[in-house]
Amino acid sequence: MHVEVSVALNFVISYLYNKLPRRRVDMFGEEVEKGLKKKFEGHWYPDQPFKGSGFRCIRISIDKMDYVLTNAAHASGLDIDEVKEYLPNELTVWIDPHEVSYRLGEKGVAKILYSDRKDDDGLESSLDADKEVQSVSRGFNPEAQSFKPIDSLASPQSNVSLSPSPNAWLQAASSTSPSHQPSPVNGAYASTSPVNSFVSRVPKQTTFTAATFAQTKFGSTKLKTQAKRPSRLSPTEMGAFIKQRS
Repeated sequence: MHVEVSVALNFVISYLYNKLPRRRVDMFGEEVEKGLKKKFEGHWYPDQPFKGSGFRCIRISIDKMDYVLTNAAHASGLDIDEVKEYLPNELTVWIDPHEVSYRLGEKGVAKILYSDRKDDDGLESSLDADKEVQSVSRGFNPEAQSFKPIDSLASPQSNVSLSPSPNAWLQAASSTSPSHQPSPVNGAYASTSPVNSFVSRVPKQTTFTAATFAQTKFGSTKLKTQAKRPSRLSPTEMGAFIKQRS
């Protein structure tokens, strides 16, 4: 009974969400569940599902609403007229063992919300049910299309790389002809315009060995032998130079 009541309850209050205060709607649902379980006591026959079906149905019309819903509205603080405004004008919900169905309008087609009924051969019943509505209680929609990642929807040309391979760049750099084109990549040319064969040259830097560097002056790349050395005076010349300055 718990599953069938829950399916019917969720179907009815789904019309009220986003239209009435959610907390009030939750309270309304709790009161409806209590009222239905109390109403069905002594009138639930799993071995004879259709017995007492008329008594267990919930009827909502313009002029009248099931007393279980009316009592639940009073208990949750909702206005009955406001509840009826958002519910379908003609709605009938049958809550039977192993099956829950509904009908919109007096002459509408009955559709199944939930069915766990099996026939004599142990196979699931082949009643003409609304699969989309029935899937609400199962958590998925069997009519929905399979999801395809966006990558799989791209054109086959998406596999073509637009950047030349490293080998193509090396061939372009080593070639001196301006009309040289890179090799095709994945069956398609990477570019229709000729690749510029100009390769910038980096100025060659002077390198020193340990012996060569030892012969240079600190902070300069010139060898010590290339720098002008000051002349050294002998002691006699130094004495004459001092006397001359004094």
